[in-house]
Amino acid sequence: MQGKVFISYRRSDTAWAARALFERLRREPDLHDRVFIDIEGLRLGTNYVQVIDEHLEGCEVMLALMGPDWLAEIRRREDEGEDEPDWVRAELKRALERKIYVVPVTIDGATPPRKKDLPEDLRGVRDHQGLELHAKFFDEQSSKLVSAVKALLKPEPQRAPAAAVTARAPATAPAAAEQQRTTWASTTGKDPQGRWAEFTVDGVVQRLRWIEPASFWMGSADTEKARSDDELRHRVTLTRGFWLADTACTQALWQAVTGQNPSHFKGNAQLPVEQVSWDDVMQQFLPRLRQRLAGLDARLPTEAEWEYACRAGTETPFHFGAQITPAHVNYDGNYPYAGGAKGEYRKKTVPVKSLPANAWGLYEVHGNVWEWCADGYGPYPPGEATDPQGVPNAASRVLRGGSWCNYARGCRAASRDHYSPVTRFNSIGFRLCVSSPI
Repeated sequence: MQGKVFISYRRSDTAWAARALFERLRREPDLHDRVFIDIEGLRLGTNYVQVIDEHLEGCEVMLALMGPDWLAEIRRREDEGEDEPDWVRAELKRALERKIYVVPVTIDGATPPRKKDLPEDLRGVRDHQGLELHAKFFDEQSSKLVSAVKALLKPEPQRAPAAAVTARAPATAPAAAEQQRTTWASTTGKDPQGRWAEFTVDGVVQRLRWIEPASFWMGSADTEKARSDDELRHRVTLTRGFWLADTACTQALWQAVTGQNPSHFKGNAQLPVEQVSWDDVMQQFLPRLRQRLAGLDARLPTEAEWEYACRAGTETPFHFGAQITPAHVNYDGNYPYAGGAKGEYRKKTVPVKSLPANAWGLYEVHGNVWEWCADGYGPYPPGEATDPQGVPNAASRVLRGGSWCNYARGCRAASRDHYSPVTRFNSIGFRLCVSSPI
């Protein structure tokens, strides 16, 4: 695609900014399908130069996000001679060699590196004018950045006329056949975050993301700050993929399915539904939803599925990295995580999709509302686990993610809570999971 924008960032210190900027750029109608966010999932042995070049094909602008540790991490990897290539350095190097317009974007007060301090193959980046981006002033500064990006891009070529698209219909027949086999999805597609599917109930649309099966580290490391004793780190394998709603269930969807809205915070149908118990979800919402949509195997995610989806390939306290601010998570900003700066305390929920999504396109998995899981609460079993289901017949059910009224530490990916299945609080909601294939 001509005129792409490539966002290069390092997960350890600028993931939140990359995701927020990605979502901001995609809100522009003329940029929606033209933004690409980094190289992910490359394995050892991959010809990474070739893969990067493929993703840079048609790219006109690279946004090189630089956090406080950007240069130090490049130097560390260089000094320690790591076997795995430094993707961030490789992306930027290839962009400079291909004479793509590179925009250095310093994050949260990071100092632009001096030309003499940069490795020789990256010194060309200092020949390009850069911009600043701060969480506190994100809306204002990102709007200026979007305007600057648009000015650099060439106009997108005209799309082929409808007749030409129709002429190629046989090539898309397999996709059409797949859609015909689907009984619950109204629309399906694929974007940089992966496959998605949507269903509709009385005009209310819910998007779900396909989460591939894999193994991951569940729980927290002994060195993670503010961890609890019930977060034993252990290896978990999920043998089956699943669909997970990209947002917590909204008040609009709950009302479309049940005809009621039990929430405390109202005034916007896109606010997450809260004050729903585990029993409410299992006995009212899910059965009625399954009746409305044939073939929809709707359920709550297991605790392992929830954490795996939340982490999106990361092992840090948050999928954003080692730290969060209220710019990307809704929590009590008076109580930051691990020495972080204090910030806004909203004292209420925010509409879904108000804050940046993770790498798999899931919104507000940290904060806003706690989310019920299917599992009964109990200690993790020692050793490796495959498709764990929690403790059978437990007195309480697991909650994950933290909420608008929690301290930052309670919003960590590994943080666990649990309550009786009849509990209803204005800080508790849920996220829909679907087992049905598509």
